[in-house]
Amino acid sequence: MMQRLTHTLTILAALIIVVNVTAPAAIPETRRDERLILATTTVIWDIARNVAGGLWEVESLVKPGQNPHNYEPTPQDMVKAAKASLILYNGLGLDSWVERLLSGQWRGKMVRVTEGLEPYMLKVPDGPYAGKDDPHLWLDVSMAVKYAERIRDVLVEVDPVNAEQYRLNAAAYIAELWELDEWIKEAVSKIPEDRKVLVTQENAFQYFARRYGFRVGGYFYSIVTEIEPTPYDTARLVNKVRRTGVCVFFVETTLSTRAMEMLVREVGGRIAGQLYADSLGPPGSGADTYIGMMRDNVEKLSAELSRWC
Repeated sequence: MMQRLTHTLTILAALIIVVNVTAPAAIPETRRDERLILATTTVIWDIARNVAGGLWEVESLVKPGQNPHNYEPTPQDMVKAAKASLILYNGLGLDSWVERLLSGQWRGKMVRVTEGLEPYMLKVPDGPYAGKDDPHLWLDVSMAVKYAERIRDVLVEVDPVNAEQYRLNAAAYIAELWELDEWIKEAVSKIPEDRKVLVTQENAFQYFARRYGFRVGGYFYSIVTEIEPTPYDTARLVNKVRRTGVCVFFVETTLSTRAMEMLVREVGGRIAGQLYADSLGPPGSGADTYIGMMRDNVEKLSAELSRWC
């Protein structure tokens, strides 16, 4: 904790130096008007670039394979922010580092893409954030549609000259998302009902499970992946897995497999592969877009849960 605090203070000091040396107290209008959008996660980045088309440069602060839960912004991120007109973030505790570190130093527009989605939100069931809203809405494709609509509306607001193009871009992309949603429903319908159980490292798949008819069978991390599971957490999961009879487990691409390997040694079964949750895959992986990520997850789940032990 002390190391993270020291790191944060160092970044803040670097940001103050950058702002003082390169600009007056407020970022000049000419720099804020550059057509740069920053997203805190790769999922938001991909949705935003589809809606923006070629009218904006869109970059992600968190790169593929990095974990947005515990990301530490760099001084270079702060310099990028000084050039951006718009920052898009998920909120709900996933990327609170951007609210904490940028909101007081930056004069552009920050937009939480989950704003207005409270009626759809599920709660974290246990752990240190029990009762808080679960931030992983995008793993339900119908919620990714809401993200796209929110980004469309923001771009129309900040750049009304190109409003019609943003509406057209969003409509085309949202149509692709609804096709994806239907494909997922069809694909998972072939999995035997008693095998639609997800045991993963992080409790990231509640929205996916609700939308597509799965049950969350267990996990190590309730939501905060930087807090290592305690022996009690591990023992509880072992007992739960033994009661349910699950023998197929999945790990997330942004997390160490160590805890899951220990579980398999204790209860048997197998680790069936990696799922994408908090991050897209690297370029060329086939999971380097939101649609590609979701297809990769569903293909893996369908094959491995059908195969079973």
